[in-house]
Amino acid sequence: MTVLVVGIPEGTELELLRSRIQHNPHFRVISHAPTPGVALAHARILLPDITVLTLPRGFRDDPAALGVFQAVRALDPPSGVVLRTRAEAAPGDLGAVTADGAVHLVRAGDEDGLIRALRTIGLRRATCDPDHIP
Repeated sequence: MTVLVVGIPEGTELELLRSRIQHNPHFRVISHAPTPGVALAHARILLPDITVLTLPRGFRDDPAALGVFQAVRALDPPSGVVLRTRAEAAPGDLGAVTADGAVHLVRAGDEDGLIRALRTIGLRRATCDPDHIP
């Protein structure tokens, strides 16, 4: 499965996240984008299976991140999304978007939760329908 990482600048956090994702041989980070504009360009060209989008809070606080989320979900086929939030509690505006099962919410630093979300999305992609529960 190909993974696009969005919202983390170059540095230690990005390298740790990339390493953790690629520790599982089924997932390969194909690109990262620190800004929404770059993320949209990469997503449209690379068509990632999964997008890991890091948010400081919720979509209300970052409309550009909402645009990235909507764009990767509108791809054909839609990218599964892992929303990593740095907020202490899950922002209320994120709960509604995770209802379809192809979008998962994890707290930054919850590496086990990240891997569970990637695997769940990967199983959906394996059925050729990323929004279908296997």
